[in-house]
Amino acid sequence: MVDFGALRSRERKGAPIEPRQLYGLLPNKARGRGQLWDAQAQALSDWHERREDTDLVIKLNTGGGKTAVGLVILQSILNANDGPALFVAPSNYLVEQAFKEAQALGIDVTKDVDGSAYIRGEAIGIVNIYKLVNGRSIFSSNRSAKQTAPIGSLVIDDAHAAIATSREQLSLELPSNSDAYKDLLELFRDSLHSVSPDGLLDIEDGVRSRPIPVPFWTWQEHVDEARKILRNESLDSDKHLYYSWPAVKDCLELGKIVFDSDRLTVTFPCPPISHITGLLEAHHKIFLTATLADDSVLVTDFGASAESVRDPITPVTAGDIGERMILTPQEINSEISTKSVRQEVAKLSEKYNTVVLVPSDKWAMQWSDFADVIADANSVEHVVDRLKSGAHVGLVVLANKYDGIDLPHDACRILVVDGLPENFSPGDRLQSILRGNDVGVDDRQIQRIEQGMGRGVRSNEDYCVVFLIGPKLSQLTVDPRSLPRFSPATRNQLQTSREVASVMENASLRNIVNTAHQALDRDPQWVEFAKERLGETEARSSAFSEHAVSEREAFDLARDGDCRGASELLSEAAKGLQTNKRIKGALLEQSAAYMNAIDRTLGQNILAEARTYNSYTLRPLTGITYKALDRDQPQVERCVRQISATYSSPAQLRLSVDSIIDDLAFDPERTEQFEEALFEAGRLIGVGSQRPEHDTGQGPDNLFALPGASFWVIEAKSGATSMGIGKRDLGQLGQSLLWFKRYYDPDAQIVPVMVHPSTKTYRDASAPEGTRIMTKMFLGKFTNALRKFAEGLAEFGWSDPNEVGRILVSNGLDATSMVDNFTTEQRGTI
Repeated sequence: MVDFGALRSRERKGAPIEPRQLYGLLPNKARGRGQLWDAQAQALSDWHERREDTDLVIKLNTGGGKTAVGLVILQSILNANDGPALFVAPSNYLVEQAFKEAQALGIDVTKDVDGSAYIRGEAIGIVNIYKLVNGRSIFSSNRSAKQTAPIGSLVIDDAHAAIATSREQLSLELPSNSDAYKDLLELFRDSLHSVSPDGLLDIEDGVRSRPIPVPFWTWQEHVDEARKILRNESLDSDKHLYYSWPAVKDCLELGKIVFDSDRLTVTFPCPPISHITGLLEAHHKIFLTATLADDSVLVTDFGASAESVRDPITPVTAGDIGERMILTPQEINSEISTKSVRQEVAKLSEKYNTVVLVPSDKWAMQWSDFADVIADANSVEHVVDRLKSGAHVGLVVLANKYDGIDLPHDACRILVVDGLPENFSPGDRLQSILRGNDVGVDDRQIQRIEQGMGRGVRSNEDYCVVFLIGPKLSQLTVDPRSLPRFSPATRNQLQTSREVASVMENASLRNIVNTAHQALDRDPQWVEFAKERLGETEARSSAFSEHAVSEREAFDLARDGDCRGASELLSEAAKGLQTNKRIKGALLEQSAAYMNAIDRTLGQNILAEARTYNSYTLRPLTGITYKALDRDQPQVERCVRQISATYSSPAQLRLSVDSIIDDLAFDPERTEQFEEALFEAGRLIGVGSQRPEHDTGQGPDNLFALPGASFWVIEAKSGATSMGIGKRDLGQLGQSLLWFKRYYDPDAQIVPVMVHPSTKTYRDASAPEGTRIMTKMFLGKFTNALRKFAEGLAEFGWSDPNEVGRILVSNGLDATSMVDNFTTEQRGTI
């Protein structure tokens, strides 16, 4: 008998390459795979017309069949004799999913990318993103044991998720208990002290702290010493840096080292990918994605062609997503508590499988009274399989798992996103702070929120109800600056949720849950309403930051030794940014870092300019001239001007204040957020407000200038858990008072304020005279007053200064009343 299979593998000249025809002729498709979905067919046809382009982005909604599209494209490429063809998934779990999808389509695949089937183009290779990008990648020119595995063409599936992994793999991270961390902390101790003396003490005491960067001039000066320490952590496979070191060792001087009390990271302006020769030399790179908030990250992170990324392939309509009713109870009614929402969700889970996404394991414990399962990294796959099996599992909590899981149909009818996704590594946290925006949510967080909301709808025939819990998430649905950063379909559904909310204003939680039942019980009117609104979804467009091209080109120039050219390129890119001052400052800081390598004086001049646009950039060596607060401007006048300039609607004001209040909490992991929220609270109520230690490296954490009253010199110890106030903390308060007297009238009335859970000091500590304490109880009174103040403004408006003044006084927020209302005396010792 003739072995037609062998003939088919050996000779492909006659095999179809037009992808839709190819799909139709696949001989071994599983039942139910006879036809492509409309969005898939559109994407494949558009790709075929542009198949000669080197880099292409294909955007399909979550559940839109991206994996099948990628596999068919690669099979078409193999049929055109342009292999080897590689399919890259974000995780091992999704590698297995891609394998199953290929088997269902009857497409030959293999995990052995050193084997002949892959190399000869007889099967598509499937690997995870780790295997592609790590420093010891088999696709890298650094590979020593064997020849570099070739790539003719590749598809990166779920590129939005792959980016996060590639950034991890192409940076360095060391835990604080490692010898290398301790050695590097000692090496850069003086430098960290110059950036933040208080922050260094927190690191040394093991207190959760804000991330502290080593200034680039110090890093460049000591990079060879750091290299020896880091290299020792890369020599054995059981060492922390074994897989990442080979990728970064040749550009280490371009890195940024950032410490916190848990770990340190060394990150780079763009991921160093030059060692992945297979990726750079591929004939075709296709990026499949659903939720990229900014497509230009494909340029910075994977070196993709800007021209191709600017013009992605998208279906004619973006309304092919599953149905989602998105409810934000605390936007509808600000009196609804988070706990009560959790209780109602738990009741719903008795009938419907419910999945709750939270940002951390600590956050997950807030669901411990309601959850049937709190899954960890080891159990999540088993739990997902149980949900998909058709069994009723109940309420499942997943920590920091916003992507990589599919929960179709009854596996998840209710999805809860509780709390804002967070960036946990020091480098990520610093980057988020440096490049944040007025909304307080960066693009990566937007992307993770959208990824998370997509877990419960995996096709256009699917449906679920999504609850967003917490003021920051609620704020996203009302802030017009946030919506454009979501995909069109999700944006449409969020806007639909606003329509629903508008007719439910101040509704009870019970009525909100009844509305959810209309979707769950398939109320025909809701189904038709949802379809109509989704049918109005506009086609996707590309969100592209032009400065990203300059960032990638500048990094490549600097890596090749042209630091002056890199600096000039970024400075020129910064000139083109007229409105986004945060990004402009960040670009100039990086420009200064490149220039410092060849001209330290000019580098410092560029950094000084960066600081004028973005106060979160490094302080130049010459320091920052401190500008004293003005206490003469009337509180009401300042309050009205601030609110009028910031908020366009009562709902936006109320949710923004809720977001501030959410951060005003004693939490060791959110001290940076606390200080920023206290700063914003001061501005909101019309008192002078600063963060001197953050702005200049000296002085108190916060400073209030209360018109007609006093100055509050504030040390915010919101991360404290001790029974008493320690000598070190009180010493900092004393130093801050001395700092104050250098810049202000010595006769000014000063109130030393310590934010701390205790009013008592330890016996070896002494509080400055007149010290007042804001304990948890008094902080609660302050946040309650802020909430009532916002509610009063939302009801009566803020155009009449007399009315605003009345609302301030009625809530005890007028300057002369605050000290008695929200602080207490320091009392005794323990």
